[in-house]
Amino acid sequence: MAFDNGNGGFSRQMYDVSAMGLKCAGCGKDVLELPFEPKADRPVYCRDCNRNRRDTRGPVGASAPRQLVDVSAMNLKCGDCGAPITELPFEPKADRPVYCRDCNRNRRSSFGSRSF
Repeated sequence: MAFDNGNGGFSRQMYDVSAMGLKCAGCGKDVLELPFEPKADRPVYCRDCNRNRRDTRGPVGASAPRQLVDVSAMNLKCGDCGAPITELPFEPKADRPVYCRDCNRNRRSSFGSRSF
């Protein structure tokens, strides 16, 4: 059977999982077929619950804002311009320099212009 994701007839191979006795992790309904082979360590969802989960997550690539770590007590300075750094989106390591937002942005953009 084919799976229609609502984008004009896109179809994909469906796997018959009726013999596995899978239940939807959202509503508890029996799951009879899936567009992938299920793994034991991951929950499966029926078509309706999967669609609801997808719709509530937001656009593809969107994610929650990163947690910032307060590093003000460490008295860190930017490795390029020397500006004080009070928050980072990661735990810094003692053996690596850290950069302020502007310097990090400049460094990252310069990586894209390299020719190999």
